[in-house]
Amino acid sequence: MRVMKFGGTSVRDAERIGIVTELVAAACLESKICVVVSALGGITDELGNAASDCSRGDRVFPERCNAMAERHLQIAAALTSGDARATLEQVIRSRFAELEIVLEGICLVRECSPRTLDKVLSMGELLSSALVAGALSESGIETEACDARQFIIADRRFGAARVNFETTYDRIVEHFSQTLPLQVVTGFLAQTEQGETATLGYGGSDYTASLVGAALYAERIEIWTDVDGVLSCDPRKVPEAFSQEALSYDELLELSHFGAKVVYSPAVHPARSRSVPLLIKNTLNPSFPGTRIEESAQPGENPIRGISAMSHIALIRLEGDGMATIAGAARRLFTALADGQVNTLLITQASSEHSICLAVEPGMATLARDVIHNEFEREREIGLIKDVVVDEDLSIVAVVGAGMNHRPGISGTLFEALGREEINVRAIAQGSSELNISFAVAAADEARVLQTLHSAFFAKPRTHLFLAGVGGVGSELLDQLRRTRPPAGWSLSGLLNSRRMSLDLGREDNAAWTLDRIAAGTGEATDLSRCLDFITSAPGHRILIDCTASDTLGSIYPLLLAAGVDIVAANKKPFAGAQESWRQITAAAASGGNLFFEATVGAGLPVIRTVQDQLATGDQLHKVEGLFSGTLGTLMTGLRTGHKFSDVVREAHSLGYTEPDPREDLNGMDVARKLLILVRLTGAELDLADLEIESLLDEEWSDMTTEDFWSHLPELDEPFARQVASAVSEGKVLTYLARWENGSGRVGLAALEPSHPCAQVEGTDNLFAFTTDRYADQPLVVSGPGAGRALTAAGVYSDLLRAVAEGRE
Repeated sequence: MRVMKFGGTSVRDAERIGIVTELVAAACLESKICVVVSALGGITDELGNAASDCSRGDRVFPERCNAMAERHLQIAAALTSGDARATLEQVIRSRFAELEIVLEGICLVRECSPRTLDKVLSMGELLSSALVAGALSESGIETEACDARQFIIADRRFGAARVNFETTYDRIVEHFSQTLPLQVVTGFLAQTEQGETATLGYGGSDYTASLVGAALYAERIEIWTDVDGVLSCDPRKVPEAFSQEALSYDELLELSHFGAKVVYSPAVHPARSRSVPLLIKNTLNPSFPGTRIEESAQPGENPIRGISAMSHIALIRLEGDGMATIAGAARRLFTALADGQVNTLLITQASSEHSICLAVEPGMATLARDVIHNEFEREREIGLIKDVVVDEDLSIVAVVGAGMNHRPGISGTLFEALGREEINVRAIAQGSSELNISFAVAAADEARVLQTLHSAFFAKPRTHLFLAGVGGVGSELLDQLRRTRPPAGWSLSGLLNSRRMSLDLGREDNAAWTLDRIAAGTGEATDLSRCLDFITSAPGHRILIDCTASDTLGSIYPLLLAAGVDIVAANKKPFAGAQESWRQITAAAASGGNLFFEATVGAGLPVIRTVQDQLATGDQLHKVEGLFSGTLGTLMTGLRTGHKFSDVVREAHSLGYTEPDPREDLNGMDVARKLLILVRLTGAELDLADLEIESLLDEEWSDMTTEDFWSHLPELDEPFARQVASAVSEGKVLTYLARWENGSGRVGLAALEPSHPCAQVEGTDNLFAFTTDRYADQPLVVSGPGAGRALTAAGVYSDLLRAVAEGRE
């Protein structure tokens, strides 16, 4: 005998019932089968809502009943034909006529007792069992609907009736000892000794299947649902969650208690008492093996079986200096809570006996507080105990696995992972069986906690990359990543530009990195707040790569760094903004994520790292001088060789040497920002306004449209030709020089002697000269090509490799 139980999602509509029919028909070829069914998906809630409305005198139940009846009739019409359909339709109409009489009574007295509610709710299973039996009969299988009330006997605790196992088992055996057609049994339903209808609690259809399977010593009890067994975590919060092959009964109970509602917890006892295994299967994916539940599941390499969470609980804390002196304080506390019918979900006590902390459902928080206050009123009055503290909007997270027993390092891994994410734990509990470590965190952190722990215990180490700026440098970086085949464990989990963004933690095919979604405008509208939340809540190592020229993206740098996110930047603006912004960014980097911004100054040249290394080893920087712009270097070289100013600017722009708007180069701001960043590395407090900046363009050029800029650019050819000629007549070389010395800095045109190192630099080459204590007589020089998308992207890539390496240490 095999018992096959199908939940509400499995019998939601005619199509799903058709799948159930095929599964049962195939199973019947292998062994004797008993089918247990829940109400159609959503019907139990509909029935409960109808009863609730009627208890308030709302007379809309005829419309509600008509809608529910029509749904059942449509399914009957789709599944059956001829006389069978007519008979089934009559059963449906009869049930709803009976239901309307009950609802009418509730409406008249404006009260719905638990007993009456159970009567209303029973209609769901009575109807679904008739539909499924009709569908099986139509397929050629001799079948009949079976009302479980004829053999499941329970007490009068309506809504969660307790089963009389001895009587129930005897009656089940007696019923099935007869030669019967295939039975389609109503789940959820029982009968009292007085002949009243009772229900076994939400999820009670699992319980029915377990009772039948246990009574008949079934080969196994199959629970057919809409997931591939018991998953390692909630897939809605952790997309990487996977199905476990096997669990022990104890592990299943622990996971179920803390939120993993795949199986109704009371259903475990009957099956376990008769050593009948449970098998959790997916109706929509029947070929998947699912999860087998038995007394002692073989442990795998991983000691953890699953991570579950119970959302929105309240934490009650009883504390006081006199707690240790109050005899029987714990006994009094829990007796009072039991008398008040307050169920506790988690309990922890300080070894000093100074405080006791317990978790309850949020609806019980006020009652729990009042009960405790009343019990310890005298002790509160004399100051032995403080007023109860209630912390609401928390979640309990449980890490479960029988393999944790005597396995060192589990707690260390758990809390180290939470510590890296700067997640605060409010309370911790672990039983002596070491089957479960449970703890309370802020509800807002629940998803991040689950993702973090799932990654720590199950997932391979993964680095999530978020690329901001998918233009020249950004797209070139992606090309370089593609060509070089970066090591496994990288995932491009986000792309964004000023208009659109695409965020997806589940993406793993790095070889297929494209900008299609962004280019096509199919991503969601860019929202920095949403982006911040997404990145900071991602598990594992996270890196934001900023290849934009954005003034605003830097505003979230401190928040990202504070959350442990690394930043790799080619964007100068966040580092050359107001002094206070620079202070916030560097302060957040000192205690949070790592900051890499080499490409902001020298593209692919090791400029910032060189200065940082010197300063870190005790050297002092006194003077910075050089040619910091490959764009302006190319421009000056072109002018000296007789080319027109406008032609050289156009060529540099087409080669990707300039900023997206060439005026950022020509007005000197790009060079000024680079100088400011370098000087700030020394600790000097300096803003752009403190630098003297000579623009190659008059102020009116900044107000032009881009089209006007390009059309008017030839007007500058003659003036610049004259300046070059003037410098040549003096035997000098015209350059655009940056210099900082003795607390003052300037960027602008300079006519240099031919012997000056900067006068010998040509094309896109940069030169950075640093005069320090150690390099006082001869400056420390870093030089080489410093412009172009490929070089800048290479600089970003180099920083990215460093960030990944440091993140995995």
